[in-house]
Amino acid sequence: MLKPEDFDFVSKLIKSRSGLVLTQDKFYLLESRLMPIARKRGLKDLGELIGALRGMDRALIEDVVEAMTTNESFFFRDTKPFDQFRHVVLPHMIKARASKRHLRIWCAAASSGQEPYSLAMILQDFASQLAGWRIEIIGTDISREILNKARAGLYSQFEVQRGLPITLLVKHFQKAEDMWQISSDLRSKVQYREYNLLEDLKPLGQFDIVYCRNVLIYFDQPTKTDVLTRISAQMPDDGFLFLGGAETVLGISDKFKPLARQRGIYQLNRPGAPEVDVTALEKLQAAAAGATSAASGAAAGGFAFPKPKAMQAGATGTLAGGTSGSATPTARPTTPSTTSPRSYGTGSAGTSTTGGTYSRPAGTTGTTGTTGTGTSRYGTGASGGSTGTTAGSGYQRPASPGGTAGSGSGSSFSSTRPSSSTFGRTYPRKPDDKKD
Repeated sequence: MLKPEDFDFVSKLIKSRSGLVLTQDKFYLLESRLMPIARKRGLKDLGELIGALRGMDRALIEDVVEAMTTNESFFFRDTKPFDQFRHVVLPHMIKARASKRHLRIWCAAASSGQEPYSLAMILQDFASQLAGWRIEIIGTDISREILNKARAGLYSQFEVQRGLPITLLVKHFQKAEDMWQISSDLRSKVQYREYNLLEDLKPLGQFDIVYCRNVLIYFDQPTKTDVLTRISAQMPDDGFLFLGGAETVLGISDKFKPLARQRGIYQLNRPGAPEVDVTALEKLQAAAAGATSAASGAAAGGFAFPKPKAMQAGATGTLAGGTSGSATPTARPTTPSTTSPRSYGTGSAGTSTTGGTYSRPAGTTGTTGTTGTGTSRYGTGASGGSTGTTAGSGYQRPASPGGTAGSGSGSSFSSTRPSSSTFGRTYPRKPDDKKD
């Protein structure tokens, strides 16, 4: 069990080396990640490991910091920053840099390489427009081990399934036994360097586009401010910064400002920051939102089919005699009747109705009988008369048999309500697919 004073020592050591803030609620995380290192070193417990750390064993400190660093990444993560790159930033830079024909991109905390390789795939799609350009993509990370993985470009089946479209897998990867390796062409377009965000960034040079996503969330506010200030110093006036969905510069740094109407992408807060056209991206986003809304509506109802004509508001049915009658549903009565059938429409007395599409078979033929009254649950239609035959409208139940005398209107749904004066649980609700 890790002692509180040992936890404080390790957390301060990790923060000083990586910027990562470990709070008391991460106590379990520290233990779970450090025990494998202790076993690998032949140490019996975390106490001995902490003792070695206090002796400032440099190799051990690097192992501990690397173990505590989160290496979570996948291709085209969160989608939006890559759509913004493709439809806003890259078209803008192609015009703005037409004379220089040079573009530098930095992926800070690049982890196992999925982010810089995703950008390289997009740039490949613009190959004809970027012919003759010198483009550099630099990926940095604090972990030497994870950078070696990124350079190799080898990914498991699980890793390539996370965010990578099958078309891009086929286009840019080759099978390597039970792994997938990204093409040598794309690997050659990305350089990887071991680098710590807390160190001086000047040796990296200037960058037109910086991806520093899902990194700042692990820092305290003073460290966030410091990192953003130093990043801004390495960017030209018209540069772009990408942060993670849970990150912002607001209230942290005045060096950047959000790009109008777009979340997660920022410009330098300088007079030289240009106006950027986001129209193409907004159209794409609107189309995607519309498709999502349509899909949600279809999922909620099971199918995206329209209601049959006879069930639509204001639908018109054709009477047996050749005239037209409306089947407009009416509102539920505010006080339920205890004797009358439930009424949801109006019927024509003594006349049959012929429904539209999806009509049920005709009802029975009356003989002679007394006058009946009632209305259809879902629209017009009632039977009666000495020789009247009822054909139900769409989704209408067959009419009731006629009586023994005269003409009149019959009910196609004539069961009475329970005597309860309210809609209680004992009264069945209408099926969801037959709501008015």
